[in-house]
Amino acid sequence: MNKQRGSVSVLTVLMLPVMLGFAALAVDLAYFHVVRAELQNDADAAALAGARHLYTAGSLTPDWSAAAQRAQSAIALNSAAGQGLSQGTVQTGYWNVAQSPWMLQALPMVPTVNDAPAVQVTVAKATGQNQGPVQTFFARIWGIFTQPLQATAVAGPTSPNTIDNGVLFPFVMSKCMYENYWNSNTYPPGPRSDPLTNLPYVFNLGSTYHYGPCSSGQWTSLLVDSNNVPTIRDLIRDRSPQVLSIGQSIWIQPGTMTTLYQTTRACSAAGNRSCEYVVIAIVDNIDTHNHAPIQAFACLHILNAVSSQQYIQAEMSSGCSVPASGGSGPNYGVVSPPSLFR
Repeated sequence: MNKQRGSVSVLTVLMLPVMLGFAALAVDLAYFHVVRAELQNDADAAALAGARHLYTAGSLTPDWSAAAQRAQSAIALNSAAGQGLSQGTVQTGYWNVAQSPWMLQALPMVPTVNDAPAVQVTVAKATGQNQGPVQTFFARIWGIFTQPLQATAVAGPTSPNTIDNGVLFPFVMSKCMYENYWNSNTYPPGPRSDPLTNLPYVFNLGSTYHYGPCSSGQWTSLLVDSNNVPTIRDLIRDRSPQVLSIGQSIWIQPGTMTTLYQTTRACSAAGNRSCEYVVIAIVDNIDTHNHAPIQAFACLHILNAVSSQQYIQAEMSSGCSVPASGGSGPNYGVVSPPSLFR
């Protein structure tokens, strides 16, 4: 028994430095995690600061230089491991919201409808950068004196996959009609221009009872099957009471509902302008009283509405800015504030 106790004591003495070494290493690993999180927060903040300056008022093309300069300036406003940052790598380009590829696509390139302008920021504590690598505390007993760390963030303005409550207008357009008046094959995507005016096409949106499938729109009561005027009139005034996403199904309500065109005229550009620019859902099939999945969110500029002929006069627009919402979707004219892609 005494021999066994003596063996355990000797073993404990021999293992004690090893156990203390692992405990010391755990302390430094935890510290590395903290510093890595600080660097990530710094990269996120700088990328978002740059992305907010990709577009200036009225501009249709990104201001790459202004965005890069603002991101670079923002790096110096942050710190990591108790030391201020002064250096970082800033790149601009396009980020594919469908994650194909999952990387920043460098300029020059021809963007598609799924490519969003973006700012990428990488900050590091490494040799020659931001006062060098992170100094260790106890890992020195293992011969580890420093550890380089870095973080990368990508941010840009997005076209949302999800729309918040209080935004969606209770009217849908058939996808085939939408494609007649919106050009997704140019960058930035935008309304097709009438060659006679060089301005966006002005068109009439009416019920399938009066117009063809690719020349019509329809009222929707969104998630509730309620085919009546008071319900939809309330939705015109208050918009959707629920959060809605691409792929989610909404109710199509066929029928003329003439008085709703009067309500729409009152809030259109010809009225008090409270529904002049609205976000609507695009669906494939609008000629049936049934559920239809949302294919996209589009921006509609409502110019007028004529109750005697049951149509809304409108044009497609890029002028719909909505609060930050979830996910990233294709650019159909609805834009949220910049958010992090990575």
